[in-house]
Parts: sequence; C-alpha cells; structure tokens
Amino acid sequence: MVKLVLLFKHPASPGDFEARYAQNRALMGKMPGVMGIQESTVIGGPQGAVPYTRIIEIGFADFDALDAALTSPEGTAAGQDLMDFAGQGVELLFAETAGNNPPQPLSPADLQAYLDAHNIPAEIVYPGAPTPTVPAAAEALGVEVDQIVKSVVFLVNSDPYLVYGCGTRRVDSRKLADRLDVGRKRVRLANEEQVLDITGYAIGTVPPIGLKTSMPVFMDPTVQAYDTVYAGGGGIDALLKIRSADLQAISGAEVIPMLETVDT
Repeated sequence: MVKLVLLFKHPASPGDFEARYAQNRALMGKMPGVMGIQESTVIGGPQGAVPYTRIIEIGFADFDALDAALTSPEGTAAGQDLMDFAGQGVELLFAETAGNNPPQPLSPADLQAYLDAHNIPAEIVYPGAPTPTVPAAAEALGVEVDQIVKSVVFLVNSDPYLVYGCGTRRVDSRKLADRLDVGRKRVRLANEEQVLDITGYAIGTVPPIGLKTSMPVFMDPTVQAYDTVYAGGGGIDALLKIRSADLQAISGAEVIPMLETVDT
C-alpha cells in the first residue's frame, strides 16, 4: 500500500480552517481507489511545539492507483480546493508501507465530514450498543424496525446500484432486475469485499449517502412511512438520523417497490 500524506501547519484562522478542512477531507474521500483515510491531530514533539496541527494519510493499493486518483476529476477538484484554502500551509508526501496491509474502511468521522461539507440536515447518533442488524438497531434506539433503513449494494454487469429498504423484509433482486430490464441472473448482491471497495465502508455500517462511489439509487416507498429514519452511520455502533424526505431529495433516489412481497 502507498499513502498520500498531508501535513497541515497551524492556520492563521483556526475557525475558518476547520470548516474548509472538513470540506476538503470529504472531497479527498471521493477520489477513486481510496482504500482508507486516517486522520491524526498533532499534539507536539520531543522538544515541545511543532509547526503541524493535523495529519491525513490516504491509502491506495499502489502508485498507479495513487496517480490515477490525483489526475481524476475528483482528485483535481480536491487538489484545487486544498490549494485554495491551505496553500503553503500544507505539505504533501508520498509514503509506502511495508507488507500487505488490508484496506481501512471509512468511519463515522468521514461521514460527519461529508455532512458538514454539504450542510446536510442530519446527525450521527450513538445508541450505546452495537447495531449490526435491523432488530438490534431498532432495539438500541427504541424505535420501530421499519424506521431502520438498510443500504444494499447490487452489481449489474459490474455496475453498482444502491437500494434503500427498511425493516426486516429483504430487498428483492428480481424487482431491481425488472426495473433495469435485465435478466435476473445478471443482478448480484455485492459481497463484503466489493461493498468496502465500492462504498468505502465496511458491510453492516454503510450509510445511505457520502459513499466513495456515485451510483443510481432506488428507494422502496415504505422508507417514506416515517418522517424520521435511521440508517448506517459508518460504524458498528453509529447510526445516521435523517428525515426520509431529505434522504430522498439528497440521494436523488427513484421511489419504486424493491422489498420482497409478504404473503397474506
């Protein structure tokens, strides 16, 4: 693995820096090939004060992936934004790690940076217990299971699609196939590794927005039954609290039945 390392110096205006820093961090996370982002706050050195305040390490599989990310439209936009707000106040380094380190998933901090950068009216809540399943999340929050939104990634001819379901009913891949007018065998549920690669988040923590890869989104209408819903928050103990109307508007999701039909 190789890393793009950003060393931020102490800013002249800390308040302005934090807002722009969060915006740029979200842009960096959108670059293709990002395998993980690690953020550190500098507290000093052996001799006391140091000129740096923040360090970001962005991981890539190899130098080719790093180069492709920096020259991509997303990388160009992130670089221009970085120079606009930091300029001479940031130093960039390339680093190579020894061994074969697995990719590090994005975290609730990355999701929060995305929310802040785009002024999204939502918040990350921590119920105080792991929430890997819909029933566990509903119990931890004390809400109905249908208020828990799950973000499911499918692959159709290697192209990713995101479907919002809710509650304990499974997303029906046949309905997605019918909507896309493809054979049902061409629709595959993304596996754990593919979910991490496509979204940047580990399976069971995937938020509905702020993902590494842009893709078409479909929302089952049952998601709109509640004004407020809870979705993956980027961590096994974090959930995103958001209005269902805002989720649909922000994601641009097409509202169409996607859940399995319950036999009566």
